[in-house]
Amino acid sequence: MANTLVYQLYPLSWQTGFGGMSQHLRRIAALGVDYIWLSPIFRSPLEDGGYDVSNYLEINSRFARTHDPFRMFETFVDRAHQLGIGVLLDLPINHTSIRHRWFDIHPEYYCWSTHDRPDWHNLFNQGPAWKYLEDNKRYYLHLFHETMPDLNWFPGGELNAPLVDKFQEIVDFWVENYQIDGFRLDFPQGINKDFMSDTLELEQLFFGDKAVDVISAIFEGREDLFLLMECFDPTYGELISYYADNTPVDFVMNVMTKDQISQGESEFLNLVKQQAHDPHFMLELESHDSPRFLSRGVNPEDMIWYLLNSGAEGVCLYQGQELGLYNPTKSQLPDEQLLKLDAQTAMRYIKGENLDDLRPISRANARIRLPLDEYARQEQNPSSYLNLTLEWIDRWRNS
Repeated sequence: MANTLVYQLYPLSWQTGFGGMSQHLRRIAALGVDYIWLSPIFRSPLEDGGYDVSNYLEINSRFARTHDPFRMFETFVDRAHQLGIGVLLDLPINHTSIRHRWFDIHPEYYCWSTHDRPDWHNLFNQGPAWKYLEDNKRYYLHLFHETMPDLNWFPGGELNAPLVDKFQEIVDFWVENYQIDGFRLDFPQGINKDFMSDTLELEQLFFGDKAVDVISAIFEGREDLFLLMECFDPTYGELISYYADNTPVDFVMNVMTKDQISQGESEFLNLVKQQAHDPHFMLELESHDSPRFLSRGVNPEDMIWYLLNSGAEGVCLYQGQELGLYNPTKSQLPDEQLLKLDAQTAMRYIKGENLDDLRPISRANARIRLPLDEYARQEQNPSSYLNLTLEWIDRWRNS
């Protein structure tokens, strides 16, 4: 598998929406990027950065306030293709927004219980994972924010065929109408829930065949699509190979990797190289779900070296990572904005955790606007971090 470079854009951080992102495409192309991964652009109440989808077949008007969002998106995709860049849409398949019409007209698509299960904890603040609805006289499951109910992919133990059909229709809609090149799959391991268990913690979702069955069913016969998968792999290699061997995914990103920098640089590099033996492993050190990597005490030059000299055939850059950005200061990211940008931080703060302790690890650190003027400054400086990144990408391409 040839070296593949993916660049993630977080649309909600772009006040000018598709217009601004289209202008940014020239910088992305200069990096030699193969694919752009867009965090969700679908209609959403935005309780969790667009990952709470209320309609998979509509575009959030926020990304094109004064124009037809579909036309603006089409222009964005056309421009990317002209530059030789494929476009990937982020596809949450574990949950939707509670405001999705399915929740009302297809309650059978969701996970329900007639009794509370207090030892099942949500993954945002370890609070309750089941919420009671008086109108329904039942509890629904939410692994994340309470406005994000989990889809029930295996009612009665059998694959939910109507739900598979719905997602195949979603895939076909974007591919056939807008020439989308593929998808990034958001937290498919959430599907591995075991309803016979008395408890639920994140670690219980890592292993299981349910996510494999769902991914394979949705994308059956779609070998033409490029698929990127988010994965939690505590084995640092075994699950990457498992999903690559048993699903149509092209690359698997182990989101646990970046946290291992706390173990020391030597241990971190060993774990990266251990996973890089698999050609389906994609290394990413920053995303919308993490603070800036350099704010973890890493030498700036080392981050590029880790990414592009590790042997990984897949690398994912997050917007602005090529500039060597650090977490914003408190004046750049005030408390109110911090809580607004990250539902997970807000939930932990409401539960009683200290906001100053949460700030360094908050997802909000990577969700503020890009300092676009920094590109012009670094482009003119031969020894800038941007030019260092370009140099290393060229070496990686030719390795």
